Amino acid sequence: MLTKELFYKNKGQTYDLIDKEAIVRYEKILKWIDFNQKPTIIEIGCKFAELKNQIEKNAKKARYKAVDIDLSTLKKIEGYNEFDFKCANVNDGIPFENNIADYIVCSEVMEHLENPTFFLNECKRVLKNGGKIIISIPNPYYLVEMINNFFKREDTEGHISSFTYQNINALTRFSSIDILCLTGSFFRAPFIRRLFGKTWIIRNNLFFFSRNKIYLLQPKLTEA
Repeated sequence: MLTKELFYKNKGQTYDLIDKEAIVRYEKILKWIDFNQKPTIIEIGCKFAELKNQIEKNAKKARYKAVDIDLSTLKKIEGYNEFDFKCANVNDGIPFENNIADYIVCSEVMEHLENPTFFLNECKRVLKNGGKIIISIPNPYYLVEMINNFFKREDTEGHISSFTYQNINALTRFSSIDILCLTGSFFRAPFIRRLFGKTWIIRNNLFFFSRNKIYLLQPKLTEA
């Protein structure tokens, strides 16, 4: 039986240390983070902690913590330690204590989760009052995604869900979370990889031509 842990352990062997697509997403995500107070950021599904790299590259200050399902991937991160970098399946919960994070960043993870409502409630538990959640998810209306579905091509990424804006709006509403902002990411230029062996990435927010949708969320404030 192929478990999630084994699937992602095998998948981790194929990850690029430099993920150009992730860098585009993180450029957008960083614009939503206020670094004035040296925030605590927890990244869910961090892979090689490219978000941490981008924070340091931009000379920003933050307390960075992370979770990933594959320990061998975590151990490749510069500065890895068992206190700040947790190996866990977040379907079972986020392995950090209550009320410690200013931001939770979850890039390309929600579509892998069995119970996204449980996950959002776990984010609320770990966040400080007034904290924010930033999620990036594949755009189900992305032109290439619709073509793949039309031809019934097999998913190779372990995605078990897809989310439209209506889906995210319902999930967040049921979890008492507000959507503050929404943006897109990039478009992969077609046929370039096949012809030249590399991918051209074009930044854009257009509906059918944005590979991902990125949401800035905030749980409703609780009274002291």
